[in-house]
Amino acid sequence: MPDRFASATLLLSALLSLPAMAGEHQWTVLSSGNGDHTRERWQVSGTRLRTLPVFDPARAEPPLSVHQAAAAALVHARLRYPGDDFVVSEVSLQRFTAGAAPQSEDAARGWVYLVSLDYNAKGWTQMVPVLLDGSIVLSDNEQL
Repeated sequence: MPDRFASATLLLSALLSLPAMAGEHQWTVLSSGNGDHTRERWQVSGTRLRTLPVFDPARAEPPLSVHQAAAAALVHARLRYPGDDFVVSEVSLQRFTAGAAPQSEDAARGWVYLVSLDYNAKGWTQMVPVLLDGSIVLSDNEQL
C-alpha cells in the first residue's frame, strides 16, 4: 500500500477520534466489555456519517473491497503495534445504523467492515472497524 494512503488513513483516523460536538448523535460501531460494563466504544458522529458513501447491498458491490478494508486495517495495526505480526482471520460487512429507517440516508451510509487480525504468539485478536471510505474508527481509549 502506498505510503501516502497510509498517511491519509492515519490522518483521517486521528480526525475521526476527535470528540464530537456536544449533543450530536453518536452511532456505536463496536463496543467491548461484558454485561453492563463497557470498557471501550468505537463511534461515528452523525456529521461524520453523512460524509460516508451510500451503499445498498441489494443494488451494488460496496465502494470499498474486502481487500482494501483488510489492507487499511493492517496498516493501522502495524502503525500502532510495529513489533507484532498480523494475519487477517475474518472480515465482515455490517450495518451499524440499526434503528435508522431502512430507506434513510443514515441507514444507507452506516456500513462498516469489522476486520479481525490475529497476532502475537499468545493468539490475541484485534478488531479494526473500517468505514466504506477506507478510514479507521478509533475507540474512545485509543490515542495516536
